[in-house]
Amino acid sequence: MAGEINRKGEVIPPRNITKPAPILDIHGFQWRGVERPSSQTIPAGVGSSAQHVLGAAPGVLGDNKAIASEAVMRGQLGLDATREPLLDYPLDVFTGSYAGNGFNMIFRPRPHFIKPADTGDGNPDNTLQLNLTTEQWTFGPTLGEVPNRGTESQDDINLGGLPYLQTVQDVTNVATGKGDKLPTNKPNGIHLEPGVFLMVPPSAASDQKTTIVRMASIPHGTTINAQGIAPTKNDKQPGSPDFINKHAANAKPFIIGNPKGVRLDKGTFQSMDIDQPNKTLRVPEGDLSKFSDKNGGTGRITTAMIENPNLVLQKANEGLKMVDHVAFTVRTSSAKDPGDPGFQADGEETPGIANIAFLKPNANVEFMTSTFFVENVLYDVIVPGPLAPFETVKEVWATMPQVSVPGDTTGKLQPSLAPTPVFSITAGPGGMPEAKKTIQVLGTQLQYTQAVSLNFAGLTWPHMSVATIVPTTPQPRAME
Repeated sequence: MAGEINRKGEVIPPRNITKPAPILDIHGFQWRGVERPSSQTIPAGVGSSAQHVLGAAPGVLGDNKAIASEAVMRGQLGLDATREPLLDYPLDVFTGSYAGNGFNMIFRPRPHFIKPADTGDGNPDNTLQLNLTTEQWTFGPTLGEVPNRGTESQDDINLGGLPYLQTVQDVTNVATGKGDKLPTNKPNGIHLEPGVFLMVPPSAASDQKTTIVRMASIPHGTTINAQGIAPTKNDKQPGSPDFINKHAANAKPFIIGNPKGVRLDKGTFQSMDIDQPNKTLRVPEGDLSKFSDKNGGTGRITTAMIENPNLVLQKANEGLKMVDHVAFTVRTSSAKDPGDPGFQADGEETPGIANIAFLKPNANVEFMTSTFFVENVLYDVIVPGPLAPFETVKEVWATMPQVSVPGDTTGKLQPSLAPTPVFSITAGPGGMPEAKKTIQVLGTQLQYTQAVSLNFAGLTWPHMSVATIVPTTPQPRAME
């Protein structure tokens, strides 16, 4: 359920985020960029000194409009004219730290396995691990203009660089069927990823299109270099993403090199059926019916979600008043055909993947693709008053919607599963005489879905991660 995030990235109950966002400090390091002849123009799509301010279309907020002007936002954030340029859209909102909750699933190879007849749990060459998660993304200062030199007819270019650190924890609670497991002395980290986002200006190598790159290092022994076309503001779509059809994911295993062939479901791997107990080939083990959407379960992990983990993102958006969103995808394949899934016919690593020697014969990482959704959501906020002209309330939590309970036919409701954002609200020139006032403000929410393909035992096994995250510090907004 939704919970309030404090300045350390910790949650005020009800819980959904449990760890502070990590600190990322590069001690002021920046590149200076390439030196250009006076006649050479700077390609579009790298840095811009303009500060992008989240706003809404005219009239979208009704009578209680509360949009921060550039001057108000800069003042509240303590910025001055010397502030470093932000990366261009849509990476301009990848600043500070974000936290939220999500879902992770991975088929792991299983050594020294016992025969299926001994357990009745299914094919014993793999274990399906399921995790409800909390996670944090911390974005560092931009790296300035990272110089890349051209050859012959290709001019030099400057890349926009943004370092980041992602951390993920397991909070699966078998006792409650929710992601509310309390921290203990036992480590619960399941992922740590330092990396860099790059904004690459147009060049002949990218068909004169601006691209986004995600470079990352994963301690299991894999590095990724994934690239994709950067969207523009004209690519924004109204409302919420469709994770049921347009952006559906398929986590069913398939024969190596044949992603368009037969996909294997719970009929082959009983561990994918959340309503069927499994003692040996699934983690958590045993009866997971409390997570199911049947017989009074919470619906936090369902068979449908295991097959299409993006349904977790769909559920998080239930009840939210999403104004618009824009998506971008990066992947490690160099295939240019949008219909090409990107996998290699021989099951070898795609060009953007590098693995340590141990992984190749055991769980060879072949391919990675991830899609990020930058979303503008309209939140209800109850502002305490009265307020003098231009007085600021430093922390005001959004009022999250109530949503349906899985399997309930009586109209029972539960708190939203999306993380709760916090805002700082500044009164307008006339102040706010009321003791409290409900207004609507536009806030940022990020969602992502990621698929990593692991090859072992003759099959490609999708490793899926999804999450919904919001800024951990107050988003400044001003009343009119």
